[in-house]
Amino acid sequence: MTTEDSRRRNGRILVIVAAALIVIVGGVGILLLTRGDGGTDDPNRAAQSFVDVYQRGLNSSGRDVSASDFAPFVCAADMDGIKEAFSVKENPVDGEPRFRMSVKDVKTDGDKGSFTVVSQISAPGTQPTSEDENYSLVKESGSWRVCGLGA
Repeated sequence: MTTEDSRRRNGRILVIVAAALIVIVGGVGILLLTRGDGGTDDPNRAAQSFVDVYQRGLNSSGRDVSASDFAPFVCAADMDGIKEAFSVKENPVDGEPRFRMSVKDVKTDGDKGSFTVVSQISAPGTQPTSEDENYSLVKESGSWRVCGLGA
């Protein structure tokens, strides 16, 4: 075998090994991103993820959010209500209120919990207002989820 043939063979082996590593690393990354239903065993993260999606939906009149965005963080019993609420995509209107939301007071006791959402609401020409609203958490299928939205 000539030196040239040996280099080609080694080059092919390197390309095959590199391609295999890319496939393996990509597959592990995809697995980590999509494993399970995206739920979380951290009640703080479940509450914050819910609020992030909810705020985005409110500030875009539902255009930037679909019901499936809530699925990892909302209990199964409330998903029909979420689907209905976010099925309508409204057109933007000048002067619509803007929402800035945050989570506070996440508490758990066994498989149940609660948290408070602080909403700061502003609209052009008006004074900003603030509102606190309490939400419930439940552990469902091993993940913390917001529940009781219709209650």
